[in-house]
Amino acid sequence: MSKRRYAKEKMHRLAKARIEILWENALREVELHPNTAREQMLNARKIAQRARIKVPREISRRICRECGSILIPGDTCRIRIRHNRAKHVVVTCLKCGKIKRFYVHAPRSEA
Repeated sequence: MSKRRYAKEKMHRLAKARIEILWENALREVELHPNTAREQMLNARKIAQRARIKVPREISRRICRECGSILIPGDTCRIRIRHNRAKHVVVTCLKCGKIKRFYVHAPRSEA
């Protein structure tokens, strides 16, 4: 393994670890200090951009892309299930109004 590739992989591992730490801290802070939690998630996004990696799906789906707030069902976001055209889940941020859609694929039955 070349030095450059090793350094790149090490940077990716560190970035992922930092993003996980920021996520855990943000979840702890979101109740009392939502702005601090929001800042931590914005920092996590910046770390991912610098390292050229994606924020893990389980984290990115719970962050508003527009304002950076953590989406908590019933508190900071509204969740609806829709059936028009294709079945999908609609998540609306209650702080900025941004809408996210996640399409639900029906499991294929084995016949």
